Amino acid sequence: MTPYLFQASTQISATPEALFLFHENPENIRRIAPPSLKIHLVECAPEAVEGEEFRIQASQFGMPINWTGRWAKVEKPGVLVDVGVHSPFSIWSHSHVFEVLGGGSLMTDRVEYLLKGGVAGKMVSRWIMPEVFRRMFQGRHKATRHYFEGHQ
Repeated sequence: MTPYLFQASTQISATPEALFLFHENPENIRRIAPPSLKIHLVECAPEAVEGEEFRIQASQFGMPINWTGRWAKVEKPGVLVDVGVHSPFSIWSHSHVFEVLGGGSLMTDRVEYLLKGGVAGKMVSRWIMPEVFRRMFQGRHKATRHYFEGHQ
């Protein structure tokens, strides 16, 4: 099974170190999640350690989401990769990349994914998820910029 790829980047007035610290704590999903995603529980260590897992219980549009992720790669301050252990996806690898750019950073989210559900999951992954991710990461990037602009 070949996963699909979504990637989005944005410039933020923060250092790669600050962005890394923010993103390594899954609790911060509460700060950048869209209003439609209700976070009920986050179980995690405050710092990412390769091989350690984290859990998130949430709901979106009334549908429950139980997510277990694992930190697959932790390279401070530039790269943080989480993979799905238990999620709606049969393949999930989310790379957060932070690079120095001008007086701030370029933050890139790169997601390799494939929904569960056979042919239907593949169709939704190919035709619907790119727009879902575009909107979701556009909102997450805006919220992250707002968070760092408000804390400078």
